[in-house]
Amino acid sequence: MNFFAELKRRNVVRVGLAYILIGWVLAQVAEFAFENFGAPDWVLKTFVTLLLLGLPLALFFAWTFEMTREGIKLEKDVDRSQLARTSARRTLDYIIMGALAIALGYSWWSRQPIEEPAPPSTQAIVTDQDEVEQKASDARSIAVLPFVNMSSDQAQEWFSDGLTEEILNALARTPDLLVAARTSSFKYKRSDEDITTIAAALGVAHVLEGSVRSSRDRLRVTAQLIRASDGFHLWSQTYDRQPEDVIQIQEDIAIEIAKALETAMDPEALARMVSSGTSSVPAYNAYLEGLAANASTLSTADVYSFLRARDAYKRAIELDPEFSFAYWELAQFWEIQSRTTNIVAGIVEIPKEQMVAEFEDALEKAIRYERDPLNRLRFSVLQAAEELQLAEALRLNTGYLEQRPNDQDAQGRQLELLADLGMIDELRAAIEEFEQRDGYHIGVTNNSVTMSVLTGDRDFVRRYAHDALRRIPDRPFIQYQAHRSLLWAGDIDNASALLPAVQASDLPQQTRTLALLRQACAEGKLKEAERIYKVMMAEYSDDLSMSWISKKVFGRDEEAQQLLEPYDERMELGVLMDFASYHYFDPTPFPNLVQFLKSQGVEPRKPLEMTYRCKV
Repeated sequence: MNFFAELKRRNVVRVGLAYILIGWVLAQVAEFAFENFGAPDWVLKTFVTLLLLGLPLALFFAWTFEMTREGIKLEKDVDRSQLARTSARRTLDYIIMGALAIALGYSWWSRQPIEEPAPPSTQAIVTDQDEVEQKASDARSIAVLPFVNMSSDQAQEWFSDGLTEEILNALARTPDLLVAARTSSFKYKRSDEDITTIAAALGVAHVLEGSVRSSRDRLRVTAQLIRASDGFHLWSQTYDRQPEDVIQIQEDIAIEIAKALETAMDPEALARMVSSGTSSVPAYNAYLEGLAANASTLSTADVYSFLRARDAYKRAIELDPEFSFAYWELAQFWEIQSRTTNIVAGIVEIPKEQMVAEFEDALEKAIRYERDPLNRLRFSVLQAAEELQLAEALRLNTGYLEQRPNDQDAQGRQLELLADLGMIDELRAAIEEFEQRDGYHIGVTNNSVTMSVLTGDRDFVRRYAHDALRRIPDRPFIQYQAHRSLLWAGDIDNASALLPAVQASDLPQQTRTLALLRQACAEGKLKEAERIYKVMMAEYSDDLSMSWISKKVFGRDEEAQQLLEPYDERMELGVLMDFASYHYFDPTPFPNLVQFLKSQGVEPRKPLEMTYRCKV
């Protein structure tokens, strides 16, 4: 008898096939169980390794032992007339067919989206409070909770955060979909609160949550869209793919959410809406890393995260030289660096002319490579603003917001342009509108707190600052700007209460010291203020913004004016416009600036009193 016939006679082939099918089913069950219990990757890998090691043992036992009417015996001790082969083979055949059916059924089920029909509508009796909450929570409103990093490597946290950020950005481009800001949703990272409670706190009707498990050769993303009112899953999906499918996964999730919430977008518009702008997965991953680092800067005020974001965007561009969104983010980085008065400006020590050149190159390429006309319009707003075509920039940005009213970067830009153009009534209306629309975006809220002072209404300034601190607590940028606004509004005690948090933050040292100078002057502590002022002049006199502000706070108006006069003479009006958002900035001593403002249809406004300045 040849070897293969002997394998068949001893049921080795049947045992091997049954073992492989049952092992595969067990591996799938273990993967599902381990993932839901949060087990690290090595547990599943160990389990699969043990299954593989068991296969040769099973084959060995099938070859060595026989099933007889008296039980299991060694092959060499068996009387062949006593073999129960027919029964054993039949049992193995049943096992094989059952395992195969389970395997095929699971394989089919795992590839289907889990969708359930909406429950029948019912007539409910609601209280007045329920009606108020229902009106406040729009039927097409959603919060995207941070996707949970299920990878064994916690250094992959940036990937899950960046993927969440990009899904959120894609959804925010849908005009009739209200999307809660990243700041508000990320507040619930690792939270144990239930979905209904989170949704009520954020004022949304739906919540998207999910998880990411990423390794070198495998990517598993789960996502669930939940209706907050009853916890019903409108849509859910598990993507078990290769890492190179990450772009398609992100786009699929955004499209499915938009469909499930019945937005007005047609399929072609939806596809444009969620397009990442690249087909290179390494470039996309670098872009996600940049988004996560940039968001970290907003949350913590750590300027070095901002540098990491820049480096990530540059890597994305190296990997895909036509990646428009990466160029766009890089352009915004260089815009901030070239702004004299920005808190995180100047962390790259290169001449301003080079910064401007870097900015112009990145923005030009963002516009050139972007295929979506609406995104190009968005990019053109920044181009017009940097060219000091303020009225044109406002017109373009207003048009863009009409089509994408939830783009919070554009909302922040709108506030800046209205302030620059002296449109104070429109500025106040925009602050109130954006607060009602969301109120949790750090950038928009930061601009609103800063520019609320331009309204000259102390009650409004005080109310908005306190509301901002309530909505977005423990954020250094908000605390710093609220400190200044509250001082101007005469709320000195509450401003003082913010100082410990400001001083303990990662804000630049000169920024923290400036806050101390403001507080000392507001409290009339002249000796303390003079000591701090001398520190500012000794250590930061080469910083134009810090030097000018310090002189204004300490009552050295003439010296402050002299610092800026050369820029007016050299027609470097962009530098002067950086100071225009300060309520105490007086443009009248700068004739070229005044002429420019009038050419833009702006009547130079009178400066407001700096109520907290030192009386020296």
